[in-house]
Amino acid sequence: MDKTITVINKTDKRNSGYVEGTAEERMSMVWPLTCEVVSLSKKYDVEQPLQRHIVKIIRTKS
Repeated sequence: MDKTITVINKTDKRNSGYVEGTAEERMSMVWPLTCEVVSLSKKYDVEQPLQRHIVKIIRTKS
């Protein structure tokens, strides 16, 4: 498996698969596929709501 990290920009001519739109619009495109993949596993429940009581705060030096 290739684990090379590549930054993709709108202006990158090698990136012919770039999808225009906001982050919200792009996420809404892949969310149904994500739910389908997760539903294949018995370990996870797609319909379970997010746990909102778990928070991780990361402080950075300013």
